[in-house]
Amino acid sequence: MRAITKIILAIGILCLFAFAQTKPKAAVYIMGNPEGRDALKMAVNNFLIKSQKYQMIAVDAIDVVAKEQNRQKSGSVSDSDIALLGKDAGAEYVCVVERTEFDGTSYVATRMVSVQSKVAELADMTELPRGGKIIDIIEWQIGSMLGMPVGPRPKAVATAQPVVPAQPVYVAPQVQAQPAIPAIQGTMVPGSSLAEKLAWLQRSADSHNTYILDVNADETIVPYTFEYKGAINITIVLRGVGGNRIIRLKSHGTMFTVRQNVTFILDNNITLHGHNGNTGNIVSVNDGTLKMNAGATITGNGSCGVYNNGTFTMSGGTISNNSACGVENDGTFTMSNGAISSNNNGGEGGGVYNRRGTFTMSGGTISGNNASKGGGVYHYGTFTMRGGIITGNTAVNYGGGVYRGRYGGTFTKTGGTITGYNSDPTNGNVVKDEGGNVFARKGHAVYVDDDRRKETTAGPGANLSSDGSGAWDK
Repeated sequence: MRAITKIILAIGILCLFAFAQTKPKAAVYIMGNPEGRDALKMAVNNFLIKSQKYQMIAVDAIDVVAKEQNRQKSGSVSDSDIALLGKDAGAEYVCVVERTEFDGTSYVATRMVSVQSKVAELADMTELPRGGKIIDIIEWQIGSMLGMPVGPRPKAVATAQPVVPAQPVYVAPQVQAQPAIPAIQGTMVPGSSLAEKLAWLQRSADSHNTYILDVNADETIVPYTFEYKGAINITIVLRGVGGNRIIRLKSHGTMFTVRQNVTFILDNNITLHGHNGNTGNIVSVNDGTLKMNAGATITGNGSCGVYNNGTFTMSGGTISNNSACGVENDGTFTMSNGAISSNNNGGEGGGVYNRRGTFTMSGGTISGNNASKGGGVYHYGTFTMRGGIITGNTAVNYGGGVYRGRYGGTFTKTGGTITGYNSDPTNGNVVKDEGGNVFARKGHAVYVDDDRRKETTAGPGANLSSDGSGAWDK
């Protein structure tokens, strides 16, 4: 999955909520590319006026404030700056609208920023239907946020499409657009480069604080350890600004090590890129916490993408194309979204190598990984699957999708889908050698032992347990 590329659409709506009998006020704030903004501004103004609920301020009031105070008017504008503009105009909330491109699909994302708290308290992201009008989406989103009567989400304009014959293979369910996540708030770390910002953190980071590392260009750094002795409860957020930003290592080693009392968040528009021959993981979590959000990528390393001996939460993003496992886990790993794909391990566990840890999967996709055993997941810890998809992985010996290791371990599946070659020769998990010879009785979907294996697809309703209960094929 590629990182999200934001295309600022050129509009934001500023809404003042009044109490008693006073009508709320609203104004239009224009920022970004001016193309088409006059028509959009007029359409939004008409929409608010015809609601008979909102009393308009001067249409360009916020533009005037922005010019007078010389604030940023294009690119990524922080919630804090938006809140300041709203405060200057006498508003209580600012509703910002952006157009976002995500894997070739257009979405219209809105966020409602509270002027008092400087935090986005409401958010929505809606797909822009093929042939649909963006103003219809905007009116629907704003109306929904302001409690106005609105109908269903606008649908695509019907166009003739070629008929595609149904295929007798497993097809993954469509991923629904998720509401936009409010931007994380914290102290903006000073510095002209990431190296300078990391040096500032080493000198100045203190307990109970969140620090934002904004990266506005591709950079190369030396290995760094997030450890601040004597301090606790420190959160570090790394994100790209103005497009996806790639961070590379100057030398061999681990790019980022996360120690105790530190939470490291990989946020939007950031890629951590390793290199061939590297023997260190890209991120090593040693008693700390790693969180991975949508728009973050870990890729291209000679070893694993992530080693976790603390807490790792993956709610989005991609871990891909590493020359060992995607994730090696000795701690607590929770996956609710995102993708672990195309990792190639000559040993055990292509996607996830869950050694002594606890791995819980409730969503996301593990696909296209390769290993000797356990193409998707190899484990001898505790693996619980409640949702998500494991598909298209390959093992040479046992367990195309999932393999329970020689030291035992607990496997429980109560939801989600694990595909199997015997049901889906095209996309199913498979056990086959380098010559392409497919093996029987090796657990294309899941292998626990000779008497507990699954060769066919185990869908959401097929429960499996390593204790022998469930819908095993043998």
